Amino acid sequence: MASGAAPFPVLAHPYRSPNRGTCAYEIGNTSSRNAVIFVGGLKDGPHTTPYIRTVAKQLEAASDLSYSVFEIRLRSSFIGFGTSSLKEDVDDISALVKYLRTLSREKIVLFGHSTGCQDCMEYTHYAKHHNLPVDGFILQAPVSDRESLEIVFPDYQASLDLAAKWISEGRANDCLPNNMVPGVLGAPISAYRLQSLCAKGGDDDYFSSDLDEEMVSRVWGRFKKPVLVLHSEKDEFITDKIDQEALNKRYRDANPLVSSLSGLIPGTGHTVLEDEARQWLAKRVIEFLRTLDNQAGSQLT
Repeated sequence: MASGAAPFPVLAHPYRSPNRGTCAYEIGNTSSRNAVIFVGGLKDGPHTTPYIRTVAKQLEAASDLSYSVFEIRLRSSFIGFGTSSLKEDVDDISALVKYLRTLSREKIVLFGHSTGCQDCMEYTHYAKHHNLPVDGFILQAPVSDRESLEIVFPDYQASLDLAAKWISEGRANDCLPNNMVPGVLGAPISAYRLQSLCAKGGDDDYFSSDLDEEMVSRVWGRFKKPVLVLHSEKDEFITDKIDQEALNKRYRDANPLVSSLSGLIPGTGHTVLEDEARQWLAKRVIEFLRTLDNQAGSQLT
């Protein structure tokens, strides 16, 4: 089992954003030409997903690629997700992209873990958000919150009904009573965010296995830059009825920009705890980033 407990250095970058006092934390070679922005899942924030430090270390060793990793503190970080939204996340990420462009970072790749993958999907909706474009995307553990909830909170319909009622009454931003919130979420949850995460067709509902072909084609068709999609083979938040290999193929079929390097990370769960799996992940990320270099080179010739 890998350990994330050892001390590690970061360079803190304060920058202007909609979120007061925002910082991003850079890991690796701080003079790199390019940047990976890492966005974690629900209840995550900077430094809570240890595998990204393995990725950063391997990227530092691959000096020809010249990437460092930035962990971002969003308004939705830690327990803030319950009263936030994908829209706010996109605004916060776009502010970091703008800052990194002022540092002359050439390529910027957005890397999402878990619910961070929903941020990647939402980020591609440039016409809606008018956010700054990036040069590639990595999605690790893109799972459906709605379907995952069936495992830990199967009787959630009453909570959804109350959320829908409050939204209809203009109380979308009010937090639901504690007894109506799945305990596993461990945070105050607004009516809007519960519906977004848990209702079919909610704003967060990008990865459910029952989405129709029109929806899948439309949202994956928004990618105009390459994207790497990596499911975890033994993800504990996937129900037995879901075929992750089939979902991964479905996404590859939906858009030729979904990399052929996409697939399942062998022998690991949602947060990639084992060192062998982390090394596999880091290697695959580096392979993907090299394809971005090759693509840029082919466009110049």
